[in-house]
Amino acid sequence: MKVVEGKFGNKDEEKDEITTSEFLSAFVVKAMQHEEEGRKVKVAVVMYEDGEMFEVASNEQYPDGVYMLLQMASQAIINETLGVSE
Repeated sequence: MKVVEGKFGNKDEEKDEITTSEFLSAFVVKAMQHEEEGRKVKVAVVMYEDGEMFEVASNEQYPDGVYMLLQMASQAIINETLGVSE
């Protein structure tokens, strides 16, 4: 699994910042490609703003499935941070 390039820790580079809508639009294109191939992928999205809101949405209908998706994402980010990825 490859983590989407988040450039973690580089808050000074706002000129390269990707808006949420641009990010999700690109992700829609990727999801459509998977669906055209007949894949039934699951997705979980987390939206967060400091001190304002925290939302989780998913097309997975079971809480344990959403939890699994979030845990997989968490581990992928940790592995990427530690240099354990492919």
